[in-house]
Amino acid sequence: MLRNYFLVAWRSIRKHKAFTAINVIGLAMSMSVCLLLILLVYDHFSYDDFHPKGDRIYRVLTYPKGEKGPFESGYATSPLPMGQSLKELYPFVEEVVNMNNTFGGEFRSNEKIINLKTETDGRSLFASPTFFSAFGFKLQQGSEATALKEPYSLVLTQEMANLLFPSGNAIGQNVEVEEFGSYTVTGVLQDPPGKSHIKFKALASFSTLPLLKNDKKIDEEYDSWNTIWSNYNYLVLHNSSDALKAEEALNLLAEENIQLEPDETGYSFELQAMNDVVPGRLLSNEISFTLPRIMLMFFGFLALIVIITASINYANLSIALSLTRIKEVGIRKTNGASRGQIISQFLLESIIIAMISLLVSIGIYKILIEQFNSLWVFNQIGITLKDSIYAYLFFFVFTLLLGLITGIGPSLFVSRIDTIQSLKGSLNSSFSRGKGIGRFFSGKKIMLGIQFSLSLIMLISIFLLRDQADYLTKASYGFDEEMIYYVALQGHKPEVIASEFGSNAGVENISFTSHHPATGRSHGSGFRRKTNDEPIAIYYFSVDHNYIPTMNLELIAGEDFPKSSSDQEKFIIINELASKRLGFESPNDAIGEPLLTEEDKSLQIIGVVKDYHWEPLMKSIEPLMLRIQPENYQYAYFQTSLEHPAEFDHQISKQWTAFDSSREFEGGYLDEEINQFYQFMYDLGGILTYVSLIAIAITILGFLGMISFHLKTRVKEIGIRKVLGATFGQLAITMSKGFLIMLAITALIAIPLAILINGLWINAMAVHSPIGLFNVGPAILIVSILAMLIILSQVWKTAKTNPADSLRSE
Repeated sequence: MLRNYFLVAWRSIRKHKAFTAINVIGLAMSMSVCLLLILLVYDHFSYDDFHPKGDRIYRVLTYPKGEKGPFESGYATSPLPMGQSLKELYPFVEEVVNMNNTFGGEFRSNEKIINLKTETDGRSLFASPTFFSAFGFKLQQGSEATALKEPYSLVLTQEMANLLFPSGNAIGQNVEVEEFGSYTVTGVLQDPPGKSHIKFKALASFSTLPLLKNDKKIDEEYDSWNTIWSNYNYLVLHNSSDALKAEEALNLLAEENIQLEPDETGYSFELQAMNDVVPGRLLSNEISFTLPRIMLMFFGFLALIVIITASINYANLSIALSLTRIKEVGIRKTNGASRGQIISQFLLESIIIAMISLLVSIGIYKILIEQFNSLWVFNQIGITLKDSIYAYLFFFVFTLLLGLITGIGPSLFVSRIDTIQSLKGSLNSSFSRGKGIGRFFSGKKIMLGIQFSLSLIMLISIFLLRDQADYLTKASYGFDEEMIYYVALQGHKPEVIASEFGSNAGVENISFTSHHPATGRSHGSGFRRKTNDEPIAIYYFSVDHNYIPTMNLELIAGEDFPKSSSDQEKFIIINELASKRLGFESPNDAIGEPLLTEEDKSLQIIGVVKDYHWEPLMKSIEPLMLRIQPENYQYAYFQTSLEHPAEFDHQISKQWTAFDSSREFEGGYLDEEINQFYQFMYDLGGILTYVSLIAIAITILGFLGMISFHLKTRVKEIGIRKVLGATFGQLAITMSKGFLIMLAITALIAIPLAILINGLWINAMAVHSPIGLFNVGPAILIVSILAMLIILSQVWKTAKTNPADSLRSE
């Protein structure tokens, strides 16, 4: 019987090649996106599956009380004493692993200098000796038991060891780490057998921290119960069932030991299982970048849209096509076929089409995966998707399920056809009982309407996203970013960089700063006017006396920094918002007033600058302070006035190679660096564009199939109308009126819905382009033109048929 099912299915597929091709192409395009998502999800669920004690390892998370919500504003870090106290007081804790994220900077060997200052360069951590026994990482060289035991010990990855010591063995060699002293390499890591959220390039022994504290090289409060920002606590429990007891004990310890100010709400602590870290919650202070669960849900939503569109398309065409097989169904039922057998036949055909679509979709997916891996945002996160045999197993299961899901509707529909009426071969008579054909065509138009709604919403979203990204990259920040060229100091003294590069042609001014503006990074602290005042949170940049003219900032009160002064570090310049937050009635009132730091150091306000967007444009302007702190300088800014900026860039980078061959050059134009911050919007727009094009293509294919079938059922009517003198225009209106009404209703629902959905994120941005006809209109126009072209082309194709042939049509 199964053989007969396959034969009938194959004959039907061959007979209706056009409908089969439309279904295969539509399913294949949507499946290619779903395959990519399956691989992305599979990749993230494969993290941390090689740790031998992974089912008993938990990470301590910190939440400010009262702030936990849908987006969970928590921290992956927690107070350092918490883990060890728990182990000492409660028997269910087998082992504690501590890590600290303050380690980093320039790693200098006798042969090379590597910069690990940021997470994107590669994380470096302090780690306790239990690191290897708990997590199961192995060393290629050195002993796991002793590698992190002694102070100033260092474990490197194989990649890092090769970079620092390209000519030989790293074990026993010394590495100077900026600000943290000299370390001896005691181990070289073996490549782990799988992915882990604990990504690092270097580990230093945790026992080094007390020595660094004594030497005042790190924060003296790093091991305080009140310090939640820099330490990670991982607990290995004897039994995973003790997790709830451990969590209760953590919060009890916190209440006993964390000292809170009267106005502070305090923190709550949770345990997060190792296998829940990736994909997991959206948390601050993560060890490495991965996609949080909410992002995977977003991509899943996109994939769901296209698969729903394809499934509706398949169901529409399959039901329409099944109406040409009503005699076949009637004969099969007369010969004793049960309803279950009819359903099995059509489900098998659906599965076969899905499997054919899988083969086509894999070809599309192979192209997609290369494009996906090249996206800037995923390169920053460190995601690279690769094929695996297990992924293809998931692909097969997904295709089987998709075939069943998309085929269940048409198969149930066909199986309900009345046997006697279907043998007459009449479309109407076979549905004469009650609700029949009218209900079918009503459902068909509703499903087509859903398809067009989704396509229209996504297309409008693309135009709005692209429009916002373009607007942000072209908007004014309030400072001159286009003619600023930056060079990272990389440990060199500012005066050396100024002397080496400041004499280049085109350099008009030189300044130094700790941060790039408008990229989301800054320092911050609490400041107050009087000792008893509540501290006001103010962010600050460390700059020099040339910063304001170099950046072309507008000073609205007071004066600029003095060019030379023995006590110039006490002078500060604030923005307008900071002066308001501090309680000054006008910027002029702030001039000359003192300001106290958290350490009770007195600073003096000498100027107020006009508010400018030192934060990314999507965020509101915050209070800002400019202060002179030469030890924090990271970048040299060169104000230029050149007609050929590319030549200047080439000259500076070439000059750097001669100046410092041991460090890679880091520099470029400030506007390009700032615009990179918005690259994720372009990447997201690119993903949405592809998904939308697929959804639109599937909708158009389905519309083409439905219009074609609709006109085939009215061939005689068209012939009669032509004989009676109907023009092409009259035929087009008559034949497409129902579809045009459906499209109009769809647009009236989809357009406000698209504006409402996109307005939620657009209006949340401090600076944004308004939603208007110019960014919504093109999407409506595109969909409308495509729909009209399909309707007119199919009516024209049918209408040009000889009426005599039409009247003889069955």
